[in-house]
Amino acid sequence: MVAVSGREAERFVASPPENIFLFLVHGADAGMVRERALAIVGKRVDDRHDPFQFVELSGDAVSSDPLTLLDEANTTPLFGGRRAILVETGAKSVIPAVTSLVSAPPAACTVVLTASALKKDAPLRKLVEGAKQGAGIECLPDTEQDIHALVDRTLREANLVATPEARALLLAALGEDRLMSRAELAKLVLYMHGREHVEAADVEAIVAHASSIASDRVVAAAFAGDAGETLDAYFAQGGDAGAILFGALRYAVALHRARLTIERESGRTDAGVTALFRAGFGFMHRALMEEQLKAWTSPRLAALIEPLRDAQTRARANAASAQMEAERALWRVAKAARRR
Repeated sequence: MVAVSGREAERFVASPPENIFLFLVHGADAGMVRERALAIVGKRVDDRHDPFQFVELSGDAVSSDPLTLLDEANTTPLFGGRRAILVETGAKSVIPAVTSLVSAPPAACTVVLTASALKKDAPLRKLVEGAKQGAGIECLPDTEQDIHALVDRTLREANLVATPEARALLLAALGEDRLMSRAELAKLVLYMHGREHVEAADVEAIVAHASSIASDRVVAAAFAGDAGETLDAYFAQGGDAGAILFGALRYAVALHRARLTIERESGRTDAGVTALFRAGFGFMHRALMEEQLKAWTSPRLAALIEPLRDAQTRARANAASAQMEAERALWRVAKAARRR
């Protein structure tokens, strides 16, 4: 019986025990699950791009005909050697097929099952982890420390140096999915070919979600009392009015909740900063967060939310006046920020 916890998974996948032929890789981060599943396959076959050595099956196909998995697992590669099968499980049960496999283990084949997050008492997890030659591998979402390490390692290997602002933008844009994070970093490395210093503008230009982060930066400036040059520059570069209004409303709500958290925590500003980080505003400088949390009160923030929502509704109804609505709304926020 082998049940690999989330924190042991990376080390286990790097060197999977030879006596195990059946693996269940599961977790909420689909990208991480697939990355680790393919890593196991790569340890067991010479070339996973060779269709005689490696085959992928859908969970539905295996569920419809349980003997399919058993037949594939016992098929000998055309030129000999080892074989691997990856099954992406879905809503339909593959337990009958896996039960047959556990009863009659193949001689030279590794089978890797992937699934979303499974509880400890999930039937498939209990079956695989309870098998003599099986192992269940739990994939926990990347922590903030994991993302920091991934960014630092990628930049170092590409001989790139990021400014603090660029690095903060990267950290805010990545982390939802392991494979997506790697793909976005690979795009950035390619974009930076021939240059060494990564600026915030480079991240905004190439990394997905960074454009919304760029609008958030303009919004943060407005909540600090500045809606002049930053707002003009945003629209001069083709900024989207809808994104600005959505960002302003989102930040007003997040700031309001953070202020309420501070009031519940007896005035602890760090509790409000933590709330803003969790709401997705980790790209902002901590000093700016603290300053705005001290400058705004929850009633003043609550008074901004409805007007911002109304401006967003009007902008959606009339695209021609969307920029004007966004500019007015941000100026109103900046004006309120200066009346401390």
